[in-house]
Amino acid sequence: MLVHRGFLEEWNSLVERVGLQNAQQFWDHVAHTPGQPPKVGRSSIMKGKHHAPKWAGYSPTIHYEISGAGRIDYQYNPASTEGAQGDAHGVVKILSIDLGSH
Repeated sequence: MLVHRGFLEEWNSLVERVGLQNAQQFWDHVAHTPGQPPKVGRSSIMKGKHHAPKWAGYSPTIHYEISGAGRIDYQYNPASTEGAQGDAHGVVKILSIDLGSH
């Protein structure tokens, strides 16, 4: 999972802001099943200008609601060849983190 440095502070405070259980549910979701609805919680594909994949091979933007405390938007590629080795592997890119209520 790649987190842009602009979101590092929010990412590092995720457990503090939403609790360990909610953070763990999100981590488990994006680590194992980012393209499926989460087992716990809600996600949806965003509509409008933020819907489209930002990189070739990536999903549309997924809007994950994390315990009513906010949202995390991400895109994933199940077989990215990015990186020095060039081997196919799953990648999740966090696009935005908003831990305020909405």
